[in-house]
Amino acid sequence: MALVIDSTVGGANSNSYVTLAEANTYFESRLNVTTWTDITDDDIKNRALVQATRRLDYENFYGERETTIQALKFPRSGIGYLDGIYMDGIIPPQIKEATFELAIYMLSVDMSKPSVDTSNIQKAKVGSIEVSYVIDKNDNVSKPYNELPPFVDYLMEGLSSTAGAGSVSLVYR
Repeated sequence: MALVIDSTVGGANSNSYVTLAEANTYFESRLNVTTWTDITDDDIKNRALVQATRRLDYENFYGERETTIQALKFPRSGIGYLDGIYMDGIIPPQIKEATFELAIYMLSVDMSKPSVDTSNIQKAKVGSIEVSYVIDKNDNVSKPYNELPPFVDYLMEGLSSTAGAGSVSLVYR
């Protein structure tokens, strides 16, 4: 069954911050979009947009949900102005762009696989390989989804308490 996108702002059944038409328009002006344009099945694109929205909704955003019945974390109140735009009651342009970018990224990278969270490594040793982890305050060592790609994280600066915090990458040689 084909997935139907509901991008109603503040809707009780909304499942995406953007429509397929908005995504197609966005990708018309972006370089390196063959991952998107080579897909002829709109259902796959819709699924990518919905999955990207779901992943973004795992973030901790400033402010509060606009209503108690809305399905998604945006629109929000209590954010105020960011980049000269009043963010309360809307889907911020940064969230829409993050949705587009994460959707195209997720079409080529499986983010459902567990990631190695290097932010909690306390000690590392190369000879005889040793790694010590620090358990966070919630007794978690890993997260349910992989970290956001840095460019998506950057887009949400000013909206999320974790956006732009930087990341650590493992280098294998």
